[in-house]
Amino acid sequence: MVVYLILHYKNADVTEQCIDALLSGDIGAAHIVVVDNASDNGSYEALIEKYKGRERIHFLKNKENLGYAAGNNVGFRFAKKELGAEWIVLLNNDVVIEQKDFQKVLIQEYETVPFYVAGPDIVTPQGGSQNPFRMNCPDKKKIVRCLVHDILVLALMRIGLQQKWKRFFSYDGSIFQPNEVDTIRNFQGVLHGSCLIFSPDFVKKFNGLYEGTFLYCEEEILCYILKRLGYNYSYLKSLRVIHRHSVSMKREIADENQRKMQEIRRRIVSYRKFFRIAGTGEKIGDYLM
Repeated sequence: MVVYLILHYKNADVTEQCIDALLSGDIGAAHIVVVDNASDNGSYEALIEKYKGRERIHFLKNKENLGYAAGNNVGFRFAKKELGAEWIVLLNNDVVIEQKDFQKVLIQEYETVPFYVAGPDIVTPQGGSQNPFRMNCPDKKKIVRCLVHDILVLALMRIGLQQKWKRFFSYDGSIFQPNEVDTIRNFQGVLHGSCLIFSPDFVKKFNGLYEGTFLYCEEEILCYILKRLGYNYSYLKSLRVIHRHSVSMKREIADENQRKMQEIRRRIVSYRKFFRIAGTGEKIGDYLM
């Protein structure tokens, strides 16, 4: 049985688009679990009202905002323990699945070459691609470089020099480009976290994501741990979703500079935790329990 897991925060209209797209697809007897991350604007109640009477849509509410990983893990454990989920498809609420045979193709791909986790082709409305997110999984040296980079950028932003630096290097801030990469069965890089597909192999063995971060690096930590353990994960070009990137964050913090600074501050915290995980020995899989 497949469970689609959606983390909701404040923006009911965005979450509705995600749910409605699933309901219009060929998902059979699949269930949908919506986890509210302590929204305080009535959006959670509005969703319950709209979808009341639908037995296969379940709503959970966190008492506080647990962040991305821990918030999703509430739904992951509910899906696994209460619903008996074999598959869990984790979706950002601003992701839409328009591919009608998504679920059918997913099962076919797994039967061809089994995997623990898979990521689809994730396309932005502008035509850029977010998967593969990174072609190589970071090692400890790369983690340190990323950490130093973010600390430097944050310092430049605080004194108003970061925009001048971007103009000097003719950088437009875009990281998502059209994707010509085909399916990679034994992927060695990083899958984008806006849509992660957990197969029965993963669901049986683990209980979700590493939840020590509030936001950012979750997918990098996941892929790093899987790679260290020798568990196969895949990028599947045959699956396609649309991601309206950062809709919730942009509504929450309208000022681009302030939004970017908050993102970087959270990423710095996450990279520090990632560095500690990278130093872990044979029990590294415990971070996913």
